[in-house]
Amino acid sequence: MPIKQGDTIPDTTFNYIPWSKDIQDGKASGSPTSFKAHELWKGKKVVIVSIPGAFTPVCHMSHIPGFISKLSDIKAKGYEVVIIAANDPFVMSAWRVNMEVEDKILFATDANAEFSKQFGASVDIPENGFGVRTARYALVINDLKVEYFGKDDGDLKDSSVEAVLLQLK
Repeated sequence: MPIKQGDTIPDTTFNYIPWSKDIQDGKASGSPTSFKAHELWKGKKVVIVSIPGAFTPVCHMSHIPGFISKLSDIKAKGYEVVIIAANDPFVMSAWRVNMEVEDKILFATDANAEFSKQFGASVDIPENGFGVRTARYALVINDLKVEYFGKDDGDLKDSSVEAVLLQLK
């Protein structure tokens, strides 16, 4: 079932590796930990950016760099940014290191795309060996309620940082 403005997001467990200087410097790999969406995001304004895969061309070269470059504008509106994908926490941590964002953005795993599947925002990409992944979308929430949902099936448009910035209140 598609998610729409005013809906409460599903309460799902996400996995991630907390940032540390040792991880950033390549001296440690970290240990995965988890959080429940409703516990972490209750009372907060969050921009959740979902991508099919870390290090993939559009995600790595365009989609996420756009959010990194506009992070101060997003934070000025009171929003946190979270990047999610169905990749494992170690891949997401390595990608965060590669993107040089330290602890400014949370990179988390939507394991088996469980969060995204609950509102029809997962994709199956067997031809590239990906299997079931999170789709490319942006979800703006305020106190667990959806303010904006923009999903892209092709070109980067409705989930872009430009589209999201137009929605932030």
